[in-house]
Amino acid sequence: MSLSRTARRAAPVAACLGLFAGCGESELPLARVRDGQAEITGQGVLVVVVDGLRWDHTSLAGYDRDTTPFLRSFASEGMVFTDAWSPTASRLGAHVAILTGCDPALARPPRATETEEEELTDSWFLPSSLDLMGQPFLGAGWTTAAFVDDPDIAELRSFDRGFREFIAYGGGPENEDDDGQVGVIGVGGRFVQWLYAEPLDQNWFAYVHLDDLERVLADREEGSAYRANPERDDWAPRPELSRVPPIGITEPMLHALPPSRAAEGEPLTLGQYELRYDRGIRAIDKSLRRLVGYADNFGRAENLTIVIVGSHGLSLGEGGLYLQAGRAAEADLHVPLILRPSRALEEELGWDEEERGRRAGGIVSLADLAPTLVELLDLRPPEHVQGVSLVPMLRDPEAVVRDRVFLRASALGGRGVAEPDAVLTAADDGVVSVRARGAGSEHALDAGRGTSLLDSWAAFQLLERRALHFGERESGVDPRAELLLLQGAAGATR
Repeated sequence: MSLSRTARRAAPVAACLGLFAGCGESELPLARVRDGQAEITGQGVLVVVVDGLRWDHTSLAGYDRDTTPFLRSFASEGMVFTDAWSPTASRLGAHVAILTGCDPALARPPRATETEEEELTDSWFLPSSLDLMGQPFLGAGWTTAAFVDDPDIAELRSFDRGFREFIAYGGGPENEDDDGQVGVIGVGGRFVQWLYAEPLDQNWFAYVHLDDLERVLADREEGSAYRANPERDDWAPRPELSRVPPIGITEPMLHALPPSRAAEGEPLTLGQYELRYDRGIRAIDKSLRRLVGYADNFGRAENLTIVIVGSHGLSLGEGGLYLQAGRAAEADLHVPLILRPSRALEEELGWDEEERGRRAGGIVSLADLAPTLVELLDLRPPEHVQGVSLVPMLRDPEAVVRDRVFLRASALGGRGVAEPDAVLTAADDGVVSVRARGAGSEHALDAGRGTSLLDSWAAFQLLERRALHFGERESGVDPRAELLLLQGAAGATR
């Protein structure tokens, strides 16, 4: 059973992550390591999920602003998956996919009539038949904890399943209005406090969720930790993005900036919003360096496996379209995914120093992360998982584990299928479009690709129909078996 708590242990949260000092180390087990009186023998797995972190705005993708120097350095110690896709642009749905290894439709049957954000959010719920990422760890005797940064990722929707400790948004309801208790400062601080007090021989798994990038667009405070970046004062809004986007009155919103992302006061241009976003990424990158540094501290790096991943992207006006919950498009769904295995796992994978820093180019889904960690750590796999393990790619970056990823956005955002060279999207009004990956007329599709993608689309529609009946015994249908059938063997419509 999970324990939802306020900030554990009374040390100030900001001191732990803002300055990363004064966490009361002398009274904690790690102090014995520092003094040479003990050593760490327990394994650790840390999964850091950053909402709104899109692939093409990172240094890993060759972006013209150096937004993620730490992530670039971190990737040199592990493997970066350059074609990782979130199955959905919805924040809750993306976390469902990561935590369960399944299509998010199984936690929220699609309803084409939904247009209001409240309806979209209220329909999410994790059925008991879905295992969460923490459950295999907990079943193997590991201690598990989740540190979340969104009030909707909550026990009420069963997101706490599999976590011995589930640290709610803000550390607890009484802290939700305190800016120091949310974001990377609050969430990261609580994680560091928890980690520093864990027994040295205890295996542990932690899920750390950061939602700072969604907040940065609407933040008008000049001194914000996420906008003020003295190192990058030379960045300026791009002249070609000088138009001012319209502001909508509801969410999700087509052809307008939704209220949650709109800055107060004087209207900003698209270039100014992009600049805020890029500076926010740079600030998050600097905080991730501190967070990982503290997790690695006192020799934990030898026993620690770390994953850093974007849950979904964030549109900044591409195509003239804004949508709060995102679209079935690369800007909203193509995300960074980096895995750095522990030294022990490196040996099992056959890595040496030359294997570190490789890039795997095959298409993957965030639903593949849970089965990957289960296989890596030799844990008992859940009974029903749709994702496929990425361990073959960790052994050989040229390996291919899937052919496509099914995509979904909100009711207004459409559905789709992504393959290595093309993307099919379908709006709820029935309009279907197929385009090549990588913008440019020189990147043309051959005649057979549209037919292939439409075949995949038919399979995706079957998946959605089965999801509608998930858990309905009277239907006589086992949707899990049908959905697993869609996975098929190697080379099938996975």
